[in-house]
Amino acid sequence: MASQLALFPGMVPIEAVEAPVAPEPHVEAEPGPAPLSTPQMGLFDAQVRRLRAAIHAVEIADLPSAIWLLQELTPEFDPVVPSMRQRVAELHAELERVHTLPLPVQVAAHLELGRPLAAEGDPWSSLGRALIARAAADLGPAEGVLAARLLMEAGELERARSVLLVIPGPRNAGALFALGDVEFALDDRSAARRHYRDALLRDPFDAAFDGVADEDVRGLPYVAEFEVEVDGAPRAWCAPVGIVAGILPRPRGLCEQLPMPADAPADRSVLLARARQFVDALVCAASPDVQKSRDGLLDTRRSMKRASAPLFTWYLARQILTR
Repeated sequence: MASQLALFPGMVPIEAVEAPVAPEPHVEAEPGPAPLSTPQMGLFDAQVRRLRAAIHAVEIADLPSAIWLLQELTPEFDPVVPSMRQRVAELHAELERVHTLPLPVQVAAHLELGRPLAAEGDPWSSLGRALIARAAADLGPAEGVLAARLLMEAGELERARSVLLVIPGPRNAGALFALGDVEFALDDRSAARRHYRDALLRDPFDAAFDGVADEDVRGLPYVAEFEVEVDGAPRAWCAPVGIVAGILPRPRGLCEQLPMPADAPADRSVLLARARQFVDALVCAASPDVQKSRDGLLDTRRSMKRASAPLFTWYLARQILTR
């Protein structure tokens, strides 16, 4: 094409013609935010600190302080401020109403308010746990186990343990099961299982047994019923079955002096007494003197067989397997 155009004077080859460059469209930039002045930055920091203080006040259930702090914050600073301020005010009004009620009703009302809040995100979950702990604090000395359970629910494990350890009089099975759950939550399984064992030796029929935190301990009635096939109610045999299975620790001393539950039916008392006899024979069989005496060892085994022949057979089978 260029050679043909060259035949015609005055014509310029196409390659020599430069296409005009289109100018870039002019776009006006939006003005950015003006930098904060030193006084403005100080005001912003003060608002941040105030919001943090308000959230902390909600977490510890100091709602009057939270309301006062939130009143000085504007929606322009944080859009959640109005809804948070309204909810805190409503909760504060409800708690003020609760405080006019009789104390037992206050306990129930704090739990009714606190438990749904505890299932939310912070700061409401912390507020809910604080209200559950407040309900526990309002309970009397006679309700120490319930107070400890509520403190556990609130996440205050050390306080729960302290409450259980100062319960007056000998600890019943419910208190011991609760102590076991506290130690289990504190990741001390050895201590927990000592408490579980003592509770089972006192009263394996206590309702608290159905909800213990340790699944292996909670499953002992099934082991007693389907693996050992002990006579009578399998729950009565949970302590000796757990000890033979290695789930519960062997007691250091004899347990036959433990008090029987005051309201236990006669048939349960008989079963529990036999289960304790089996454990006492287990303790005797482990003593060095009996281990050295063939007659002494035979006597302890006769005691175990009299208490429960199926469990004694299971014990011998496990002894052979674990040697």
